[in-house]
Parts: sequence; structure tokens; C-alpha cells
Amino acid sequence: MSKTIKELQNIMIDQLKRRGFYPKDEYEALLRIGEEVGELYEAVREKQDIENIAFEAVDIIWNLLRFCELKNIDIEKYFFDKLSYNETRDL
Repeated sequence: MSKTIKELQNIMIDQLKRRGFYPKDEYEALLRIGEEVGELYEAVREKQDIENIAFEAVDIIWNLLRFCELKNIDIEKYFFDKLSYNETRDL
């Protein structure tokens, strides 16, 4: 069941809109990324089970994809652009 990042983004956006949780702007999406990073730290600090830790990590990605969609950022394209750029940088 492999999906591209764009496919995952579209699935997530559809669910958020259907359920009424779509963020009103990029600032709300950014705030949620920060909240989710805090929840991931908490899950690791409390030594929660791997499923809870994984769900918190997914929440970060989920909110990042929302932010990128709101800003019209093609995250797949820029992922590979950044990968290429990093190959040219000195260590």
C-alpha cells in the first residue's frame, strides 16, 4: 500500500475537510506542528509504547503536509531538490 507524499497529502486533506478540521491558515498549521513536536518529546520522555510514539511522529508529518498544502509547496519536488543540493555542500 505504498503511496507518494502527494497521495498521502491528498488523503489527509480530504479527511480534514470532510471532518471539519481543516486549518484556517498556515499559522494555525505551524502552531499545531509545534504542539505535536512537544507531544512527541513527552511520549519519548515518558517511555510510551512505540505505537503512541509513532502516532505523535505521524501527527508532525500530517501537520507539515497541511502547512505545505496551504503554502502551495510541492514537498516531493523540494525534497529531491534539497537532497541534490546537500550533495554539493561541503561537510
